[in-house]
Amino acid sequence: MNRRSTPLNVPALTLAALLSTHAQARTPDLTGAATRAAAALNGVLRNCPASFETIGTPGKQCVGAPGTTEQVRQTLTATLKDDLYGVWRSRDEQRSVFNWLGTPGGFVYLRLQPDPDGRAQTLVYLDLPPDGDPTPDTPPASATASNPTASNAAPAARGATLPAGAVQMGGVTLTPLDSPSVQAARPAPAPPAPQLTASRPAPAAPTPTLVVTLAPGAVTARSLAPVPFSRPLSLQTSRLNGPDVLAVQNRLIRLMRPVRPGQGDGWFGPVTADAVRAFQSASGLPVTGRVDRATWDRLFSPDARSFTAP
Repeated sequence: MNRRSTPLNVPALTLAALLSTHAQARTPDLTGAATRAAAALNGVLRNCPASFETIGTPGKQCVGAPGTTEQVRQTLTATLKDDLYGVWRSRDEQRSVFNWLGTPGGFVYLRLQPDPDGRAQTLVYLDLPPDGDPTPDTPPASATASNPTASNAAPAARGATLPAGAVQMGGVTLTPLDSPSVQAARPAPAPPAPQLTASRPAPAAPTPTLVVTLAPGAVTARSLAPVPFSRPLSLQTSRLNGPDVLAVQNRLIRLMRPVRPGQGDGWFGPVTADAVRAFQSASGLPVTGRVDRATWDRLFSPDARSFTAP
């Protein structure tokens, strides 16, 4: 007699549900990481600058913090060092620095830079790592303790052998700068090119190269000015007016403490001159009330200082 097998009465769990559950378990807590950074820095949880709208993921977090980028870096190193991945790094001569912060769900990308909006001295930017979810060989102690599923297997068990101290992030391997493998991988300096002598034929004329030169007063990459510097601005009997005056007024308003709402009217009057003097005093510039090139460059620098409103 043929017997029909009776299926066991087991609740169904779809593959989609399994993948969703795993993704949630391995998603870094960006809000928790931002709250933790704000508490360590006595900072403020805030919206990211409008200029960051197309950068990173929709869940990115920002914190405004007092102090310079270097001061904020030192504070975070002292308070979060057990969860930071190694040393801080920079790709722009330390105008900004970045690291990775361990959380129970994985690493959070952490970057410090001057606040482009001028509402705080330093902006702390937190987001998912740009190269995908990092899987360190040895997760931070706090992340491992609160997340037993965090990978702590030897690299050979995953089919690859990583250098000591290295971290695999997606398809990228991060290796400390002082690692022997990095030192060995650095190419030896090329030997000097031989000098031409009179008996050798002259080399062929090089292909013309297009050289682009910025016109005087053009806005540089590090300037936040919406228009280039074109003239000194000062209080005059016939009031100066124009987009450069409006740009100066709006920038001064953003740097004032306490914060004042509103925007300029484009006319350089006595109130504007007083605000320029207060900014110059706070920035160590000659207090003239006149916006010369030095005052303009300092005012629209990403490192411009806030000042007490007159």
